[in-house]
Amino acid sequence: MDNSDNRQNYVNGPLNGKPENTMIQLPELKSFKRRSSSTETSTINGSTHKSIHSKTEPTDDDEDLPEYIDEEITGPMRYIAVAQEGMNEWIKANQTLINYAILIAIVIGYHVFLGFAIHHNFPKAETMTIFTGLAWVMFAYYYVITPLLGDWIYNTLFQPTFKVLQRFWNFMIIRILFYLLIIGAIAVFLAFDTKDDRNRLMGLVGMAFFVCFMFVFSHNPLKINWRPVAWGFFLQFILGLLVLRWNWGKAKFERAAHYIVVFLDYTNNGTQFVYGFLSAPPNICGMDPVFAFSSIQVVIYFGSIVALLYYYGIMQIVLKKMAWFMQITLGTTATESLNACACIFLGQSEAPLLIKPYLEKMTASELHAIMTSGFSCIAGSLFAAYISFGACPAYLLSSTVMSAPGSLACSKILYPETKRSQLTKIEDLELPKGEETSPLECISNGAVMAVELVLAIIANLIVFLALLAFLDNIIAFAGELLGYEGWTFELIIGYIFYPLAYIMGVNQNSKDTLNVAKLMGTKTALNEFIAYQKLGQMVVDGQLTPRAAMIATYALCGFSNFSSIGIQLGILGGMAPGKKSLLAKIALRALMAGCISCFMTASLAGILVESPLKCAPLNGDGQCFNITLFQEIEANLTSLHNFSTTALPFTTPHFSLKSEL
Repeated sequence: MDNSDNRQNYVNGPLNGKPENTMIQLPELKSFKRRSSSTETSTINGSTHKSIHSKTEPTDDDEDLPEYIDEEITGPMRYIAVAQEGMNEWIKANQTLINYAILIAIVIGYHVFLGFAIHHNFPKAETMTIFTGLAWVMFAYYYVITPLLGDWIYNTLFQPTFKVLQRFWNFMIIRILFYLLIIGAIAVFLAFDTKDDRNRLMGLVGMAFFVCFMFVFSHNPLKINWRPVAWGFFLQFILGLLVLRWNWGKAKFERAAHYIVVFLDYTNNGTQFVYGFLSAPPNICGMDPVFAFSSIQVVIYFGSIVALLYYYGIMQIVLKKMAWFMQITLGTTATESLNACACIFLGQSEAPLLIKPYLEKMTASELHAIMTSGFSCIAGSLFAAYISFGACPAYLLSSTVMSAPGSLACSKILYPETKRSQLTKIEDLELPKGEETSPLECISNGAVMAVELVLAIIANLIVFLALLAFLDNIIAFAGELLGYEGWTFELIIGYIFYPLAYIMGVNQNSKDTLNVAKLMGTKTALNEFIAYQKLGQMVVDGQLTPRAAMIATYALCGFSNFSSIGIQLGILGGMAPGKKSLLAKIALRALMAGCISCFMTASLAGILVESPLKCAPLNGDGQCFNITLFQEIEANLTSLHNFSTTALPFTTPHFSLKSEL
């Protein structure tokens, strides 16, 4: 029976008393099948030959597709086809061995290269050596120790030890002594570390004030679980010690920040080719690159890189391991920990996409923590933009890392958990992978999607700068009606934030305190872009000391402003429509927690940093061609030339000013 008869039977099956489920087989007949090659053995002149035929099963859809050339392969090409098919079958049968052989060859080649690099220049190859060692440690743990000794270690060593520690931890006196010991160790360290400058300890006053303020305005103070609070601030302090106070860690972290900046600067190769002098103008004083065509374009480049890391599963592995560590220390739920870690790299818009399937199951406290983490972080794609304004790369990178545990601690004070979470284990979370079929498609899609973010940032800057100018004019007019001149929006909001800036450690002089307070107010009322731009201008004009600029850099490092409320409500509300009313209810409280998290990080940095770095806008220093000065010199030379030709007409041509010019 041919195919047409088969199709007729399937179509008429239900009418002829056949089961209804035979209709399900109908789509199989309409599916397109690719041509497959087959061999037929024939005897020609007493010898056996294999002829290659091309078989194609016709379908109903073939009318819309090009027809295959169904001809028998003859001549010398049939021997090539037989050899090719045999090679393909051998590769398919030994695919695993081939993959392992290629992998071993790559590993051996890499280590040979690393050996030569270490021999030639060890300081330059030190970072690569450290990462290689970590990779071998992870390989030994996951592929050697865990399969062979994992059960024995867990049952013989880990589980009995954990039970003993848990038995001791259940005693209240043990917990109190442990926390007192930690607090005492920190107090002793700070006493010795700040012996030459006790003014740095003012940040402790700010941190204590913020904790008390959050406790007073907590949604349910009696339900606060102090474990995530204590561990969150403790991890924040430890991270600060590692990257800000420990000389080796500080040097490595600054080097990492430098390499990140270098990596992001490769965007200039694309922007200069596409936009020309708009992104790379001539070296003329006052002619800076256009922001929309220079620094902000790094968002597109970074978006493609993140999409590529997702495609290969690297980002998922890194985030899960970081979230696991945060969960076992802070005791926060899986979604809270994962989102806080993701915010370090992705920001408030992209991080919630990882936990999109679980948003509807979250409690109010978990949603509050998600929003707080978004408000207290910045996106890695915006590093280059902030650096171009004058923010120090090391401070930006350390701030976003330190704010991850700090944001969870602040969130659990302002909105403690009162319900049992359904998402407690990191292992239960399935991180989605990209739907792209190739790395090139992944890079292209990541770049195209980032364009929308670039346009959104530009549009917001235009609107908020216009509104700021409008507010300044209204406030200035109101001040003139009362006989006061010089009133601005920044001045008023600066006086509001003045006490906070003072207790955070900016107390060397009132001018620094007021300027930092203005920046904090601008960031909260408008956005951090405008605040960082004004910070860079203040540094260039000499209005801020290095310590005040450092504390301001940390305080501004976050999306905690009123415009971000709309962004978060739009993103999270779109992912979880059933939680829209709850999200709107807790948004302002989450914004407060995000602001305080940034201010806590700034206070801690003011305590730990002994010698602040001095950074300036990328276009603020260096030699440039001053057109105004050139015009003045040209005018002076012209005047001198005119004077010489009128007052000294008898001058010989050899010594005339005209001949000299």
